[in-house]
Amino acid sequence: MNSEKTILPQFPLSIVAFPGEVVNLHIFEPRYVQLINECKNTGMTFGIPPFNNGEMSFFGTEMKLTDLSKVYPDGKMDIRTKGMRVYQVHKFEKQFKDRLYAAAEVTFLNDEPEFELKLKSQILDLMTELFEMLQIKKSLEKLATDFGSYAIGHHVGLSQDEKIRLLTIRSENQRLEYILNHLKDFVPSVKKAETLKKRAAMNGHFRSLQSPDF
Repeated sequence: MNSEKTILPQFPLSIVAFPGEVVNLHIFEPRYVQLINECKNTGMTFGIPPFNNGEMSFFGTEMKLTDLSKVYPDGKMDIRTKGMRVYQVHKFEKQFKDRLYAAAEVTFLNDEPEFELKLKSQILDLMTELFEMLQIKKSLEKLATDFGSYAIGHHVGLSQDEKIRLLTIRSENQRLEYILNHLKDFVPSVKKAETLKKRAAMNGHFRSLQSPDF
């Protein structure tokens, strides 16, 4: 972990943003209008710490403003941002100095990017099975090309708590193992649910069944 602490403006949201992810936001609260205007004018970044079950996570993702898509007459705006680095919160201030928005003392976390290639094929096989069962049309080709725990993190059925857990793991290999173990449990449970759903759909209907020849 990088021990150097820095001040980072905070924008708590009920989402988990991953490094490399593009996040589109509609900005309407005055404090965040102020924040985004400062980002536009100075190039500074801000953090999104996930807000879940009434609590703010002590881990978040640094976000960079990449596009100001639209500014409305009342000052509201539509923006595009991109996830940069994961950080850990040490001290949180609800209002930073004379600003309207919050800020926190954070450290940016180092990462171990290497992973075992066998994890990729195992995960993609399970994702293919999952997508087919749920009739998800999204192509796996792009996910396979840009493969990584953060690239697939929103597509494997992780809960909000599990996505936050993913942020706390500092090894790509361990993150992929975490996703693989999740899929090994999740895919059979989905398969069972689909079987029960089909069985329930048959009940109460007239059925033409072939009697076995015995």
